[in-house]
Amino acid sequence: MEFWDITNRLQVEKEIDENVAQEERGEQKERFVSMICHEFRSSLNMISFSTSLLKRHRDTWSEEKKLQYLQRVQTTVEQLNQLMDEVFIIDTAQAGKLKFEPKPLNLIQFCHDILAQMNLSESSQHTVTFVSQGDCQAVCMDKKLLQPILTNLLSNALKYSPKSSTVDLVLSCQDEKVIFQIKDKGIGIPKADQQLLFEAFHRGGNVGDRPGSGLGLAIVKKLVDIHGGQIFVESEVGVGTTFTITLPLCQSVRITKD
Repeated sequence: MEFWDITNRLQVEKEIDENVAQEERGEQKERFVSMICHEFRSSLNMISFSTSLLKRHRDTWSEEKKLQYLQRVQTTVEQLNQLMDEVFIIDTAQAGKLKFEPKPLNLIQFCHDILAQMNLSESSQHTVTFVSQGDCQAVCMDKKLLQPILTNLLSNALKYSPKSSTVDLVLSCQDEKVIFQIKDKGIGIPKADQQLLFEAFHRGGNVGDRPGSGLGLAIVKKLVDIHGGQIFVESEVGVGTTFTITLPLCQSVRITKD
């Protein structure tokens, strides 16, 4: 009789834990949807307001002022597109549908390609240096999942750094692992914010009016986890930030160089 009592109690405790977990997931999803709606509504209001002004003053505004508002609309649309991409990645990762598919990759060329793409989208207000250490030309990694990691971290480093400053990308391949470091001399991250850095929609208290959804670092953390890697941050307000990502090299495919 005592055995059955213990079994029943354990079953009840298990059901309670499952119900609590389900309620927490429901609350998180509700909060997530609410924040997404707020971001979309704010962006759409900005587009609507700008286009309304353009219509109203099309005959009196200068071409320069019209271009200024058109640029604002274009920027907002680009931010919406980025938000949609980020939401898709977050949702797919939470559903466990992001597949880890490592393939042969020249990691040095991969980094050069990302930096070239960044130069197309970012104005020439910063200098980005790239240094590689070890044999990184013949590795096995998931290019599809690795690209958002580096793109998000580099974009943040550029966004939160003063003009004419330098951002460093350091790549190191050693002991069956790959290490990326992204270093900037930007505004830094307050200690209080570092504890919540990888929470969706959390943004630092010192970011000001710089645009952003607060999803980028949450995505980075999820993609690093999928790789079975680790991410660390060192930051000081007014001095700069260094993100260090360590990813294990996949051993399922042996790559040979020509």
